[in-house]
Amino acid sequence: MVNIRVEDLIKDYKVGDITVRALNGVSLDIKESSFISIAGPSGSGKTTLLNIIGCLDKSTNGDLFFNDKNITGYDDNRLTSFRNDNIGFIFQDFNLIPVLTVYENVEFPLCINPKFKGNHKKNVEEILKMVGIFELKDRLPKELSGGQKQRVAIARALIKKPLIVLADEPTANLDSDNAKNVMEIMKQMNRDLKTTFLFSTHDKLVMDFAEKIIHLRDGKIVEEN
Repeated sequence: MVNIRVEDLIKDYKVGDITVRALNGVSLDIKESSFISIAGPSGSGKTTLLNIIGCLDKSTNGDLFFNDKNITGYDDNRLTSFRNDNIGFIFQDFNLIPVLTVYENVEFPLCINPKFKGNHKKNVEEILKMVGIFELKDRLPKELSGGQKQRVAIARALIKKPLIVLADEPTANLDSDNAKNVMEIMKQMNRDLKTTFLFSTHDKLVMDFAEKIIHLRDGKIVEEN
């Protein structure tokens, strides 16, 4: 089964009077339970592609399908709702809410989505145990190491059981030991929960964990291996 499909994606940006093409006809199938890295130099279109798949941005042309449903024409409100229900994000700078505890940061996506009603305690504690930070649940982000913050970000991304988790340079702010640890956690979540992961990265470590690497250059896929 193909969870996600993009067809002939084009993304243009206006810079003054100049049009810059960030994506130039990208087509890609992402199968259920995949663990894929998108690699390429700065400016190759990696983050742009992630943002379009994550419904944070819209393509200029082309189509985006989730489970054979074309969502390209969704308006902003409908895209936001779809994103909140189906997509998790892990950012290189963690993006934790500083005044919330670990527990509250992980619970937050459930609290703002009417789809998830009732008591969240069991689900939050379960995911915190899975990523190995249950004992830190009452700490604030400022009391955590970089690796611990990224574990919180992983738990937050997974708490709503999304179709896909998108991670933009997830190891960029981590030392090599913590980077390896968080990649091992995400790979384990991929195996245990069958969650699809898609990374953009420069990091060879991330690519070594991937089951497939998609190489972008100048907005085009130049190689898949």
